[in-house]
Amino acid sequence: MDSRSLGCLVFVFLSSSFLVHCKVFGAEGEEAPSLPKVNTTERLKELRQKMQQEGVQAYIIPSVDQHMSEYVAPHFRRRQYISGFTGSNGDAVITMDKAAMWTDGRYFLQATMQMDGNWILMRLGEKGTPKQAEWLAKELTSGDKVGVDVTLISIADYEDMSKELQKPNIALKSVSENLVDAIWTNGRPPLGNATIYPLGIKFTGKTWQDKIKDLRDEMSSNNATAVIVYELDEVAWLLNLRGADVPSNPFFFAFIVVYKNDINVYIDESKLTSDAKSHLTADINLLPYNTSKLIADIKAEGVKNDAKIWLSPFSSYALKEAIPQDKLLPKDSPIALPKSIKNPTEIKGMKNANLKDNTAMLEFFFWLKNEVPKGSKDLTEMSSVKKLEEFKSEQDDYMGYSFETIAGFGPNGAIIHYRPEESTNLQVTDNSTFLVDSGSQFKDGTTDTTRTVHFGTPTAHEKDAYTRVLKGQISLALAVFPNKIQGRFLDTIARKEMWGNGLDYRHGTGHGIGMFLSVHEGPQRIAPGCPKPWERPIVPGMFQSDEPGYYEDGVFGIRLETVVMAVPAKTDNTFNNVQYVTFEAVSFVPYWKPLIDFDIMTPIEIDWLEQVSQGMPSEDWRDVKKKGGKDDVYDWLVEFN
Repeated sequence: MDSRSLGCLVFVFLSSSFLVHCKVFGAEGEEAPSLPKVNTTERLKELRQKMQQEGVQAYIIPSVDQHMSEYVAPHFRRRQYISGFTGSNGDAVITMDKAAMWTDGRYFLQATMQMDGNWILMRLGEKGTPKQAEWLAKELTSGDKVGVDVTLISIADYEDMSKELQKPNIALKSVSENLVDAIWTNGRPPLGNATIYPLGIKFTGKTWQDKIKDLRDEMSSNNATAVIVYELDEVAWLLNLRGADVPSNPFFFAFIVVYKNDINVYIDESKLTSDAKSHLTADINLLPYNTSKLIADIKAEGVKNDAKIWLSPFSSYALKEAIPQDKLLPKDSPIALPKSIKNPTEIKGMKNANLKDNTAMLEFFFWLKNEVPKGSKDLTEMSSVKKLEEFKSEQDDYMGYSFETIAGFGPNGAIIHYRPEESTNLQVTDNSTFLVDSGSQFKDGTTDTTRTVHFGTPTAHEKDAYTRVLKGQISLALAVFPNKIQGRFLDTIARKEMWGNGLDYRHGTGHGIGMFLSVHEGPQRIAPGCPKPWERPIVPGMFQSDEPGYYEDGVFGIRLETVVMAVPAKTDNTFNNVQYVTFEAVSFVPYWKPLIDFDIMTPIEIDWLEQVSQGMPSEDWRDVKKKGGKDDVYDWLVEFN
């Protein structure tokens, strides 16, 4: 699985003219299933009528919700509704006669398949792809207006675009009513109504009261009178509460404003369990979940003489608009780093969660190994996903998946964020690779592991590609670096081996992982390209994915993903008294030996591989043999290693 709207998570180094073709062919020349397209003609027609009524000649539809979320609830998937494209990253821009979609390299193939002829695909990171403002400047004329819902666009994006559009005398206009909401009147999913419950200190390692105390210390150091907490994972982490308003994420819709002496929580109080209400105590003011109410209260705080309101520069422009310029403290969230650096209790929980998830994946691959030779047509991507879920659900404190399982056989494995559905559901056989990227939510941690397997005889090319991906993953896992280093400087370590043989991949190499929170967590990342203003160095206590890959459109896909934890490195020297960091693997699903070309592996790489592969059966880990009736799985694991 590839980070937070790590918007720039992906930069593309390889272009592929193959993507412009709608048909995709498998290894044997057969036409592979293609994702279904949505006819967007009527939707665009209705939207343009609303645009005309609003007096705007173009309209921007971001993929996020009012919390700037990467993963959004079905109710807020406006960009998906208007375009048919279901990827997690992408912005739609509609004029009176054109519709364009900007997305990154993870989704080029998927977007090509899902969007109909009304849409132009804008491939972020590829040479010649214009920025949205640049494209709008060419499509519109002087005096035109571009509309946007300012609760859905970040401060930086709004200000950058406004500045660029001013040059050709085009205005960026705040539209009070979301125009997609105005036309999405049939079949729109309702808002979630799941309960909100407390997460005990045996999982969190720290009370919410202590977290608030630390936050207020930061406020005092920065002379802030208030902090606005708008990101859903930060809300959940700060209050030690969890919910289920967003699929695969234990989040609930709420905003928090922390003052020197008060705490306002804007939330649907009816969803709080009795335990949650007792957990919060009288120190918190519960107010209705309403963005307008939040903005009104922020404006009221902003008129106070001594007000200094701390707001992350990555929040929505609507929140900034509510604060007078002289009362604004634009600074990175004081919660992001403490949330990402796990405490000892969280570290123990994350390791245990990965153990449980890896056990389920091991059972799954053992089951597949025995089922594939039977040749059943009922053994498909979708039935495999269902079976994997069964194994996971047997584990303690399992709370569901952390993202929809990616299970791509053969050509479907080349669609980086592929999810099987009826129209694309391939039988799993022994004649190609099977890529399975799966994560879980446990009360003690979040997981994300990918393995690619082959139950027959791999081709020499498949083995070479798999091995070079593996070598890249090991190179990154063995890296030693100063604790001042940001992840983008580590990205080339994973790609070096692949570049040497003319291979690459269109996604980042790693993302942070939350503790029973988001599977994509900042402020760290490992990805190429320009630095992100929110990006921070990787330091001990952070959990990170290590996931290089390789994809041949219409043929096969390979990705290997192991969860690693940043730990202090043991070095003979400490230049300039700087602490050095390395990675410790915390997920131990075996690698597929029939896909490894050991002739191009180094002794150091083989040694790392053996150490990681032996992690599961060691006495330090709860091995599968200890589960009743699982002796055969354990014996296979030992034999396979």
